[in-house]
Amino acid sequence: MGKIRFFFGEALRSLWRNYFMTVAAMVTVFLSMFVLGVVLVFVYNINAVLKDVEQKVEITVYLKDSVTSTEVEALQKQILAMPEVKDSQFVSKDEALKRLKEDLKDHPELFEGLAKNPLPASFEISLKDPQQASVVAARFNGKPMVEEVRYGKELAERIFRVTSVIRNISLVFIILLGGVSILLISNTIRLSIYARRREVEIMKLVGATNWFIRWPFIIEGLAVGLVGAVLALIFVTLGTNFVMDRIRGALMFLTVPASAVSVAQLAVILLGVGALIGAVGSGLGLRRFLNV
Repeated sequence: MGKIRFFFGEALRSLWRNYFMTVAAMVTVFLSMFVLGVVLVFVYNINAVLKDVEQKVEITVYLKDSVTSTEVEALQKQILAMPEVKDSQFVSKDEALKRLKEDLKDHPELFEGLAKNPLPASFEISLKDPQQASVVAARFNGKPMVEEVRYGKELAERIFRVTSVIRNISLVFIILLGGVSILLISNTIRLSIYARRREVEIMKLVGATNWFIRWPFIIEGLAVGLVGAVLALIFVTLGTNFVMDRIRGALMFLTVPASAVSVAQLAVILLGVGALIGAVGSGLGLRRFLNV
């Protein structure tokens, strides 16, 4: 218990004696975690928007006019039994015509003199994984009651290529940003430790063990990392709420989620990374001064 009080006491005295270097390290952590938080929020929201775009990829199976209700029921059961299918909705000929009239309600003249319903009945199929659209669509080829299968093959494949590229770029950017943040914060903490190298040398000369010397610095780094990360979390959360409200108002045609990443998730990531970098940076930065 006495050693623990000593470690914390030394950490607090160290923070006070090196106030300006500590503030510099804290600001560095804050800026790095703020940028990381902004990027994470951006990536999570972009990923949510991409998922919404992908979910719009559906398969439409058009049926022949000669299809019977028994065949419709049998095909519906087959579709719902497919593991890739999330939902399937049957659209009758009358329902299809009703939808078309609703879409073209400003042009009623198009339906004047319409002798019979020219639209086919169909199944609208949504998938658990939209990238399986080509696999599922191929299963309807050759079925006698099926007239045509559509899912916008070229458009769907283009959407999947674009979303894949965006996700890969986002992942690489986060990794690079994380690496730069670690180097920047570690170097700042190392400068803070360099200003106290005489204290470390004296403690070594009087017989203190490496870990006895290291613990106060690690606790200091942990505290600096946590404080910087908390400040970053506050600013990122407030800024996100402000910006996302305006984005949702400007891009009403896109489904921009209210919280693609929750405050709790963001807090765990930022506080965890900030504390880890602060503690590890202090431990590594002190290593060269322990070789007296």
